[in-house]
Amino acid sequence: MNSRDSIRRPLTLRDVAAWPDSLHEFGLNLRDWQHSIQREGVHSRPELSRRIAAAPRLLAGRFRQGDVADAYLAAYAEWLADLASVPRPRWCADTRRVAREPWFSSSVRGLLLVNSPASFRQRNLFTKPEPVFTPRVGRPRVSQARKREKARLRQKAYRVRIRALVEQARRSAGRQAADVRTGG
Repeated sequence: MNSRDSIRRPLTLRDVAAWPDSLHEFGLNLRDWQHSIQREGVHSRPELSRRIAAAPRLLAGRFRQGDVADAYLAAYAEWLADLASVPRPRWCADTRRVAREPWFSSSVRGLLLVNSPASFRQRNLFTKPEPVFTPRVGRPRVSQARKREKARLRQKAYRVRIRALVEQARRSAGRQAADVRTGG
């Protein structure tokens, strides 16, 4: 089995554009990438940013409708960044990432003209993209080392408070004993 026959899963949008030789292969790679985002549990904004940050190679001229693939990647990355409230990748602003002719994902053109997100419409694409990213609710994950350090600092602060209370109790007991001896 040669390397071309082995299964490769794209982890970033750059990977999606790394090896397709047709719009169909591009679509399969994009679908695999979307599944990896969903199945691997990518829920953090920094991780999503990392997966869309690197500029994919341009596909225009590599296969028929390569310009559509280029435009789709830029529109999709920009749209996901907006949904996740992360900065848009700079490569999305490349003017070469616009489809030369209008491209519709289905025959219901009227609905797509109205309902396509702006990042797609401005690149001459009319589609309803799949929102694959859902930010995790709650606190971000913290490393075990960070948790241990926080626990150490909490214990240190606790010991300082307890020592102060014990010292205060000793002083108070000493004053009470002195008052008893002096008859006060």
